[in-house]
Amino acid sequence: MSLSTSQRAMLPFIALQGSIGTMIGFIGYFVMAAHDVHAMFGFTAAMLTSAMSATALAYVFGPRLGLSAAQVMRLAFFVPGLLLLLGDHTRWNLAMAYGAFLGLSWGARHWLEMSLLKDGERDAYAARAGTAMVFFSVGTTLTMTSLLAVFSERSDLVYQVYGAIALLGSVLFGRGLPHAPMAPLQQPAAVLRQPQFIACLPLFFLESGLFGISQALASAGAAEALGSASRFGWVATLAGLAGGIALYITRRNRDVGNRASWLGASCLVVGTAFLLLGASLWIPALYIVYSVLKAVGSPFLIASEQVLNQQTLDIEGALSDRIFARELVLWMLRMVSLGMFWMLAETLAPRQVLIAGSLVLAVATSLEYLIGRARFAAAAQHQPA
Repeated sequence: MSLSTSQRAMLPFIALQGSIGTMIGFIGYFVMAAHDVHAMFGFTAAMLTSAMSATALAYVFGPRLGLSAAQVMRLAFFVPGLLLLLGDHTRWNLAMAYGAFLGLSWGARHWLEMSLLKDGERDAYAARAGTAMVFFSVGTTLTMTSLLAVFSERSDLVYQVYGAIALLGSVLFGRGLPHAPMAPLQQPAAVLRQPQFIACLPLFFLESGLFGISQALASAGAAEALGSASRFGWVATLAGLAGGIALYITRRNRDVGNRASWLGASCLVVGTAFLLLGASLWIPALYIVYSVLKAVGSPFLIASEQVLNQQTLDIEGALSDRIFARELVLWMLRMVSLGMFWMLAETLAPRQVLIAGSLVLAVATSLEYLIGRARFAAAAQHQPA
């Protein structure tokens, strides 16, 4: 299925989103190298709160200022670009910068994709968007890894280059996107009370828990198994290439009829990867296998989650209310799951934290498949013949 002009215009922004998104791996490694896993949990909590704050600002003040989603998308790269180039590189400033990037970019992306895509177009679009993200991610990771290898593991230089890329992208991209102003919030609380929305809470909890906890544990595993940031970068580059090849080979094989199959296969691969993350404590080389499997499975899992999330927004209420309500609930669930695991980590040794976390993530991935498969089957029954 071919994409429309507006849908194709989204791809450069999504590619840039994937490019800047790779920064979290380097931040995590440097935080773990300088502190410990609890510092990484603290960074993750601050970053998630910054992301929610940025989303709230976009949806509350964006309409008042007459901003379009395309302009908010530009701000998603402009704001962190300035923070990275002009601010210090403490983990709190990095949490603010990366959180602003996440909140603004995903807030604008959800608005644009919900406006531009019908349900039958989402699978083909998700496959192409995933491919764009992965290939730009690989290129950026390789660039940063080369800088680290040449300039003696200088984290400040890496963050400055990320800032420059973000600022450049905010200026160059955006042509061909709709520029209608975002609609103001009306009754987001009404969305929270809808039975269809409430039925999605288990899926939201699993997805949110995977996000927050996996960010912290992947950094902990890298610090334990690898010896330098550049070595982490080479592993991440290899993993990204594997994911990109898998996406390219299967780019035309995804459609409405095989959504559950893709979800199941990706959950199996990612769940296995999480188990290997824990096992890398005994065999450090398994961290490389974990990284490759995670990179291969994650784009397909993210594409499945994207379709599921867009289906959950196909309910009553203004689009701005639906998106804001979902992001608010996701933030609350992410903080709850992260806080629960953080409290558990207080009672465990660092190595036990990684083992327990890998088991929790593997189980959560399996449950996500079961719930997602049921939701896809229910949605298929309501499709017009």
